[in-house]
Amino acid sequence: MTDRRATLQAFFTSMHGAIRARTAASDSAAIAAGKIFAGLERPEPAAPRPADRVPACRYIDDALSDATRTDHPAADHARALAALVPDLTWYTRPGSDTADDSFATSHANATIVGNGGLARCPNVRIGVSLLAPNVQYPDHRHPPEEIYVALSLGDWRQDKGPWHEPGPGGIVYNPPSILHAMRAGSMPLLATWCLWNG
Repeated sequence: MTDRRATLQAFFTSMHGAIRARTAASDSAAIAAGKIFAGLERPEPAAPRPADRVPACRYIDDALSDATRTDHPAADHARALAALVPDLTWYTRPGSDTADDSFATSHANATIVGNGGLARCPNVRIGVSLLAPNVQYPDHRHPPEEIYVALSLGDWRQDKGPWHEPGPGGIVYNPPSILHAMRAGSMPLLATWCLWNG
């Protein structure tokens, strides 16, 4: 049996490293990451939950394979994520069953730190999102600021502005309450994210 604490620490270290590799110290993303990862110094283990998958998880193995065999700055982070995937409880966005008929079966999220995740930590929520090819995650907003680490190709936008593709290893920073969305192209979109609730 693997040591979950060590596996989680490797994931946190790789995520912070991926963010630092693509941001300057004065960037909003780097400042938010500093708060997030300082807050993760002593995560509390969460009560064990059964791992679970949703239909879109059929894309996770291919997405991870693509993410770990490239040499982008987040490849180590993708490998650290792969070590956690068997233990994750995947879910779909609340209310997605009332959206486009295919959306509920074409996306998946899992919490790593936070309610329903593998660990708990005040003020920090971390997870992973997966989109099937040619699927858009709808516009949404939330009060906490957010950092995505892109592990695949895919597009992001803010405030209905132009779409942009950060590329594998790219960083997307969403200020508090900004409207934002993401979409996959011909390949699945895979990204980790972290939010600061402080």
